[in-house]
Amino acid sequence: MQKYKNINDTYNYAFVGIPKGFGGRVTESFYGTLDEFYLQYPDIEITQSYPTVLYMHGSSGLYRGEVYQHYIVEELGYLFFAPNSYKIKNRPTYCSPAKLKKYMKVHRVRVAEIEYNSKRLLKSGFVDKNNLFLMGNSEGGLAVAIFKSKKFRARIVTAFSCESSYFYKNFKLGSKKSEPLLNIIGTHDEFFGENTLYNNKYKVKGNGIEKLKNYKNAKVVILPKAKHDLTKNIYVKSEILNFLQLWQEKRR
Repeated sequence: MQKYKNINDTYNYAFVGIPKGFGGRVTESFYGTLDEFYLQYPDIEITQSYPTVLYMHGSSGLYRGEVYQHYIVEELGYLFFAPNSYKIKNRPTYCSPAKLKKYMKVHRVRVAEIEYNSKRLLKSGFVDKNNLFLMGNSEGGLAVAIFKSKKFRARIVTAFSCESSYFYKNFKLGSKKSEPLLNIIGTHDEFFGENTLYNNKYKVKGNGIEKLKNYKNAKVVILPKAKHDLTKNIYVKSEILNFLQLWQEKRR
């Protein structure tokens, strides 16, 4: 990542959701960027750690993540932290369909974002190290799925089928086999569904069942008729919240 020397700005300007009561000073849930939060609360001291979702947004930004962010913060009281990929200078981009090497350049950057931001979060003091969850949507979902690490409590992948496709060659999960993983995908996903135009030269199932069948704590949710924007589906909220609550390590 030498080419992208300002990767630290993905953290400094991250999109965050911070629950009411945070640091004993936040009177109502905060939504914005991290630098905006510290402008509003410049001298805040945090003595408590919180379960945290490290969220990787898709190629269109935090658009879908804003929906997930609100109910994770409001209903669970978690911290929500989404690195701001757009802050990276000269970051690679693509317009689908594109050549595989273009996609791969993007994937390498997104994986590096997870590596950098997870390290900083774990050093922050306000993140519960035993309850750091990794979640991503679409392009961000792929990065979440392939990232090699044992430091996350569980992972959630939305709007990406965990399999090889036009978007990624030789797909392989980066988590240990016992790590909980939730994969939510729609049958009519325009980018990763079985019958999408982009995958017409690839043998895909449009879901992650084949790759996840040997992961005993994995769950695949296939939503009939659902498209790439899963925030419009009535079942997604309960699936995400129930999964996080199920796997949260309770404090003694």
